[in-house]
Amino acid sequence: MKEVKEAFRFVCSSELWRMGMFWTMALVSSYFQLLKAMIFGSKYTSISSSINLHNGSFRPICVITGATSALGKATAFALAEKGFYVVLVRRSSQLLSKPLKEMKSKNKDAKLKSFEADMSYFQSTLKFKNSLEQWLSDSELHPSIQLLVNNAGIMATSSRPTIEGYDMMIATNYIGPLSLTKLLLPLRKTAMFLHGS
Repeated sequence: MKEVKEAFRFVCSSELWRMGMFWTMALVSSYFQLLKAMIFGSKYTSISSSINLHNGSFRPICVITGATSALGKATAFALAEKGFYVVLVRRSSQLLSKPLKEMKSKNKDAKLKSFEADMSYFQSTLKFKNSLEQWLSDSELHPSIQLLVNNAGIMATSSRPTIEGYDMMIATNYIGPLSLTKLLLPLRKTAMFLHGS
């Protein structure tokens, strides 16, 4: 009975519905905006002209989850080219070695760091956040992030429970990104204070 109440409370939570509905609508809206920009031309400023990436010793930091998939990998390549320090996050560290080598071979100046984290498991996400903060404090980089790309996602054909009892697809696609965003928000707020953005 307790599990049923917890499950009902979770399904009725505003954060799950907000993530489930608005994330999907935002994704569809983004695709339409990209399609419109491709057809009619873009009025938007590119990232290279809107951000000063060569501000002395400051190098902006981007965290990308699901960094070995097609979209995540392409995003990592593009941001490394623009001068970002790219933090790649993937469930398996073995899957990160090939994209890291590819990026380094194409851009020898690319600044890359990889971490292992399973977005479907909150403890793994929390461990990643702590590891990232430790790495930032040990390095000479400013302890903030300028960009978070929640790209990790799966398409499950059957329901599989996670260690914490959630559906694997819901945990990876919705709960994981929400948790990571909330955990890393203080690092983003530090960046906004630093740059006044």
